[in-house]
Amino acid sequence: MIIPNAFTPNGDGVNDTWRITGLAAYPNCTVNVFNRYGAGIFRSVGYSKDWNGSFNGYVLPSGTYYYVVDLKNGSKPLSGYVVLLK
Repeated sequence: MIIPNAFTPNGDGVNDTWRITGLAAYPNCTVNVFNRYGAGIFRSVGYSKDWNGSFNGYVLPSGTYYYVVDLKNGSKPLSGYVVLLK
């Protein structure tokens, strides 16, 4: 599994979404992204879509966001940060 620590959702067609490679093997997994205050800004069950750096239709500012990926296979959840760059 590869969890990138940065992406650039600027519409140039390169690295515009936060794509976690390898999650297709975990259909029940959950992915949660939080802002620096701990508020949830992205949630996906099964990771059916990549995060595009927005929340409720609004583009989020550049910054560091935090994630928790639970594979739902009995292993410890994966956590870390991702930087949104513009």
